Amino acid sequence: MDVAKMDDAKSEPSQVSDTATTLVEGLRALVRDHKPAEAREPAAEISDNILAAGAASIADINKLVGELLFARDYLQSEGERVRQMNARYAHLAQTASDSVKIISESLSEWRTNGPALPAPIPWPLTTTD
Repeated sequence: MDVAKMDDAKSEPSQVSDTATTLVEGLRALVRDHKPAEAREPAAEISDNILAAGAASIADINKLVGELLFARDYLQSEGERVRQMNARYAHLAQTASDSVKIISESLSEWRTNGPALPAPIPWPLTTTD
């Protein structure tokens, strides 16, 4: 092949590519310039809708966080109340156990030693006049 023809063959795809690029850019420009105004507004509406939905979601999240904080405070106070009740019950149970132990020891001493009985009273009672 001739060198000139080879150069033309090599430059031909480049020219086609440049032409295609120019056409595509031209079409894009035409489409952009001839878009109706209605086609541009939905994008703004979509943006506004997204912002509104985001604001609603943020408000819902803030509300839920507030409810969770309230629930946390309630559960902490209930936990403290239950701890105090358990401490009182433990003290009461210990006091009752100590009382039973003292009573049991006293009864066992009384049984082994027996109570000091007064002297028997003679029967029938006699009276001296």
